[in-house]
Amino acid sequence: MLPVDSAAHLDTLAELAALRAEVAELRRAHDERWIDAARADAVRAVVRDALADAASRTSWRTAGDGAPAATGTLVTGYDPARGFFMGLEDHGALIKAFGFMQVRFTANAGYDGTQRTPATDVLWGTEVRRAQLFVTGQLSGPDLTWLIGLTVGAYNDPVPLQEVAVDPDAVLGTPPGISYLNVTKQFGGGWYGQAGSIFTPFTYESHLFSTAQTQMGECSMIEWLFTADFTTGVNLGYSGESIQWQLCYGDQIGTAPSAWNSPTNQSVAVTSRLNWKLCGTWEQYALETSFPGQPFGAFVGVAGRYQNGRAINPAALGGLNPRAATADLALMFGGANLILQGIWAYEWVESDASSWGGLVQGGFFVNDVVEAFGSFAAADVVNLQGMVQAGVNWYISRQSLKLTGRVVVPVFGNPQGITTDVLPPQGLAGGPTPNNNVSVVLQLQAEF
Repeated sequence: MLPVDSAAHLDTLAELAALRAEVAELRRAHDERWIDAARADAVRAVVRDALADAASRTSWRTAGDGAPAATGTLVTGYDPARGFFMGLEDHGALIKAFGFMQVRFTANAGYDGTQRTPATDVLWGTEVRRAQLFVTGQLSGPDLTWLIGLTVGAYNDPVPLQEVAVDPDAVLGTPPGISYLNVTKQFGGGWYGQAGSIFTPFTYESHLFSTAQTQMGECSMIEWLFTADFTTGVNLGYSGESIQWQLCYGDQIGTAPSAWNSPTNQSVAVTSRLNWKLCGTWEQYALETSFPGQPFGAFVGVAGRYQNGRAINPAALGGLNPRAATADLALMFGGANLILQGIWAYEWVESDASSWGGLVQGGFFVNDVVEAFGSFAAADVVNLQGMVQAGVNWYISRQSLKLTGRVVVPVFGNPQGITTDVLPPQGLAGGPTPNNNVSVVLQLQAEF
């Protein structure tokens, strides 16, 4: 044993103290790391509990025991191109909501106010022209989707003249109602099928998703006179690089969704439309406007409508079997556009009688956000009539916020019969003797 005061003993004590200090430091470091690890585990447990609770509230569920059918990343938010969205995106369970509203002021001047209803030369007022909300989602992935459209406004969107003939008030605004209500299945290779309430693919503007995509903030006179509107039925379609095609079978023109044994459904009503893209992109064709900087685009559309009714069909419809054909051309110049449309119909409003209509419409941007536009429409439906419109669009925030001012001038003809019932939604006075001179419309449109 070494003497306690020997140099060797002192060296041993110093070395032992150093080892003890090192062990203490290692133990302290280990304890801190353990605490950090424990804290991290606790945090992770809290996160897991929170996510489990969120999943139990928001996951898509089965129709059986209610257990979550799928789990994934919960995604919520808003994007101008997508609208509001929520769901488990990595599992295809995604819901999106979007819509628009149009508020407009209209001032109408006419002649011989004693014959107008109400009896005055000048009418004016403000209205919510349209407010529409759309909700869409995926059922089991992006190849199977559903769509619901809700609408309210001062007037219904264009309705067939056959329906107006039965009920003149059909064009008036109604409490909130359902427009779109369908399911779409993608088969691959551009092919798809739809079933439910579908907008009949016939007129030029029927390829637009809603009136918010129109250039003038309102459907054209030709659309009001010749639309086939919504139908309840099935739709087979194809969307390719240059061709979009649809074949739709549905209920009789001018009828609301009804029971399978309703007389209005005892007919064969078939419509087909083909859009041919000569150049450009389908995305720019989704609007009637061509914004500066977009590529040149040219699109041709043709469509046909055939209906063969039966004697059981309501006599109120006059036993009509309307048939119609249409062709149109849309040119997009990247800051300017031109639309040409022609249409012919047989037995559209009365037996053994033909009708026709034509439209020329265009616009150009005077700067990056202001667009001037104009249109001329003429039609022979019941009697000959013509209309000129001109105005400007101020894209305050692109399509999200748009202010439209336009002037509507009937240039010849004084519409008679049921065709006068579709004038007020366009900004003109209706009634037995509309006697319109000019209307000024100012409309604010907001999309969300």
